[in-house]
Amino acid sequence: MKKATMASNRRQAIVLQLASLFPDTIINRLLADRRFRNRNGLRKSATLTFQGSDAAFSRETVFDAVRRAFKAGSEPQIIKERSGAEWTIVWDEVAGCPVMKKDDVEISLVKLWPLASDDETRRNLMDLTFDQFRAVGADFDVWREYLTRSPLDAEDFDALQSDLHNTPAQVALSVRSGLSQGSSSPTDLTPSDSRYYERLVGPLLGSETLSDFAAGPARLHVTSLIEWSADKGLVHALLSGAHSSLIPELPSGFDLSILERILIWLSQHGDRISQVAAFELGLRHLKARPSFIDSLVSIAEQIRDDDPDDHNGRLLLLANLFIFVDGSVAQMGHLRNVPPFWRRLATIAQASLIEREFVALGVAPRDSTDWIKSGKETPFYLQSSIDGQREPRWIPDFATPAQWKNELIGRLILAAESNAKAMEGTALEGLIRGTEAGSIRSQMKFPYSYLPGPLEGGLDSTTSAPKEIVQFIREDIEVTTTDRNGFNALVNSCLVFRIPAELAQQAAEVIKKAKYRVRDNTETEQNFAMLRGLALVAASTRSAELAEELRILTRVALRRTGSELKPLHSFEIAMVAANAFKDMGAWRKFLGEWLTELAFGDLTREEAFQFHGSVQILCDLEPALWATLSRAEAALGSYINAA
Repeated sequence: MKKATMASNRRQAIVLQLASLFPDTIINRLLADRRFRNRNGLRKSATLTFQGSDAAFSRETVFDAVRRAFKAGSEPQIIKERSGAEWTIVWDEVAGCPVMKKDDVEISLVKLWPLASDDETRRNLMDLTFDQFRAVGADFDVWREYLTRSPLDAEDFDALQSDLHNTPAQVALSVRSGLSQGSSSPTDLTPSDSRYYERLVGPLLGSETLSDFAAGPARLHVTSLIEWSADKGLVHALLSGAHSSLIPELPSGFDLSILERILIWLSQHGDRISQVAAFELGLRHLKARPSFIDSLVSIAEQIRDDDPDDHNGRLLLLANLFIFVDGSVAQMGHLRNVPPFWRRLATIAQASLIEREFVALGVAPRDSTDWIKSGKETPFYLQSSIDGQREPRWIPDFATPAQWKNELIGRLILAAESNAKAMEGTALEGLIRGTEAGSIRSQMKFPYSYLPGPLEGGLDSTTSAPKEIVQFIREDIEVTTTDRNGFNALVNSCLVFRIPAELAQQAAEVIKKAKYRVRDNTETEQNFAMLRGLALVAASTRSAELAEELRILTRVALRRTGSELKPLHSFEIAMVAANAFKDMGAWRKFLGEWLTELAFGDLTREEAFQFHGSVQILCDLEPALWATLSRAEAALGSYINAA
């Protein structure tokens, strides 16, 4: 026995010594794993403190006393804080829980209800707490079964508290508290636990595409929410309304008066994503409930009147929050092993949850601008660019207030077209489908109102390019072989229609035939737009041939005497063009070769500094890129650090 104890102590000492060599984030994750602690003979020795007092207690002492005291009529329990001072734990009939007292200080212990030995008390408080925290889903079904049977030990108590903290209801409360105090915690704004996002939008359950997710897991998620609470569940479900395919189907017999109350609330206090989702849902049931009309009109008018150039507007707020949340998630390494559409769904839903709290507290949208200036824009841009390898039809440049406006009004119009009969004779008909100034249709712009949304990067366009447009594009490319405008029709159509791959190949042949001398333009932005537009064509059609020719064309344009094209422009073009390669190995090779060539090119120190930072972040986000970008990183680092 003595030898076993000595061996156990030695193992503990070795583990703790080795743990000291790792960052706190890794140590904390290991120590939170019960199996790791048990395997290495480690035990938590926690100290408890309570709000309203500086006293510190042994957690084990408090928990043992609470187990005995958490019942009406229980005997008072005497415990000592670590300093030796005595406290009394007694049952409070009015509060319905034990309280801890010393002199004039009184501390409620209601949050320790999972420790209660009395079954009835524990089960009643479980129901109240689970309802308050919106604790729905398989994880909480397991907890409910366990708590119905018996109280928790200290280890399971910690695990339950972690689960309860990682619920959308609790995070919303924490966000509101932080905003009201002017200081929000990053862990509240962007939780690290993947289970939180599953509770927010529904688990993937193996889905690899948006279509599969919408047809299966998303419906199951909504069903469980509505079964839990028809009104609260539906309000939660609408946070996932970033795509029309995710709009919930109401169960048979659903009380439409509940939907009416939700529409009224959202029209006054809702986030823009939930408002559009509720609009689409409300239109489906407008015939059965004509009283929806006022709320639907209000939502449509708000979106019509949103100004993308307003620096204190709701579109700016949505764009800022999306970039902040998605950039934070990327920067911290959360949700890396999920399809891009699902991560964006989760981060848009989280941004919308935060937006609701902005609205509830009357926080100015302009205040969100400082958030994205805290270093989130670059991780957002680069992670979204990496995502393009899997879902090439959406790029981070679309995450602007102006494009959010196009996205939202496009969805309103599509919903109206699908429910035209329901709107006949109502105020919505002219507001949305009318062609006069002031209608939503009058705000449609080609091609921007038809571009893919943030969840549609992996979906092919459902509309094939009309024969007339295909012929026009073909002639446009062929006739104006040396004019940059010759590619405009192709670029403007590639994300709107399903373009034949042969047109991308034709563009590649024309560029090569012209010996990479597409006519220059004195306006840098126009040259850049043309080159990046061709990169989008290559990516959306998966044309590796066009991507290769574009690399040469961009190199020529960059080196041309008097050219205003910059190396960082070439970097952005490369990030899009690389997505022409569906094979991950080919993508890494192409991107690595292009960026390495740039790194060894003619750069100013400022350009090298920016380029170096981007390469490092790229490799942090996608570690496999070190294999093809290590030379570029080393060269840039040496140049920057040279005397």
